Amino acid sequence: MQIRRLPLAALAALVLATAGCATDPSAPAGEIIAAPSLPPSGSVLTYATFNDYNGEPRAAVRHVFDPSGSRVEGMDYQIPAEVAYGPNRAIFITRVLDTDGNVVRLERADGSSVAFDPPMRVLPFPLRPGARFRQTLTARESDGSPPRRVIVNGHVAGWETVKVPAGAFRTLRVVRDLFLGDDRFYRTETTRKEVDWYAPSLGAVVRSQEDSFNEDLMSGGGEAGGTLVMMGDRLRWELQSVERKGGAR
Repeated sequence: MQIRRLPLAALAALVLATAGCATDPSAPAGEIIAAPSLPPSGSVLTYATFNDYNGEPRAAVRHVFDPSGSRVEGMDYQIPAEVAYGPNRAIFITRVLDTDGNVVRLERADGSSVAFDPPMRVLPFPLRPGARFRQTLTARESDGSPPRRVIVNGHVAGWETVKVPAGAFRTLRVVRDLFLGDDRFYRTETTRKEVDWYAPSLGAVVRSQEDSFNEDLMSGGGEAGGTLVMMGDRLRWELQSVERKGGAR
C-alpha cells in the first residue's frame, strides 16, 4: 500500500500508462465484435503481473477455462486500507467468471468472498469503438454484512496493437471506472480504474492495468492540509503463454 498526499482532482484525471501498445490505423473505426469467442474448455492462459509503480514482479496468474466459465487464479492485489490508520489486508486471490466473461465472485486469501448481483460486466459485448456503458450492481460479502451498491462506468477506447511476451495482438482497449460503495465514517468509498486490452483472435485479454484509491477523512492531511489519499495496488498484467486444449500457442 502506498500513501500519497495528492489532490482528488489530480487523481480523478489519472490515466493509466499505455506503454507497449500503439494505435492500429488499419482497423476500421466502426468494426464491431458481436460476442466473445472464448478459448476452449481446458485452456489455460498464464500472465505475469508487476507492481506498476516500480516494475517489481508479482504473482504468476492462471486463467483457467471450463464449461461453466473460467477462474483467474493466483492473483495478488490489494485495495486501500479497510481500517482507519491500519494496514491493507484485503487481498484478493481468485476471480470467478461466467461464460460471458462477467465477474461473479472475488475470493480473498482469508477465505472470505464478495459476490456480485448481477455479475459485473468486464467486456460490454458487442464491442464497438466509442461505445459507453454503465452498470449498477449489488455486492454481497460472505460474512453477511449489509450489501453495498457498486457502479461501473466504462467505454471502449478503440483498436490498438499490443506486444506482450506471448506475441503481438490486435486489441480493443476497454476502460472501466468502478465505485465500490464501501465508504466508512473515516474514509471515502474506493475508486478503482481497470483497463483491458482484449484480443478477439484469442478471445481473451492480453494486457491489463489496474489501480485504486480512497481518501482518509480522519488524518487531516498533515501539515499539507486536505486529506490523505490511500493508494491500493497498481498492477500490470501481461500474457506470457497460451495452452489451448489440444496444444500450446
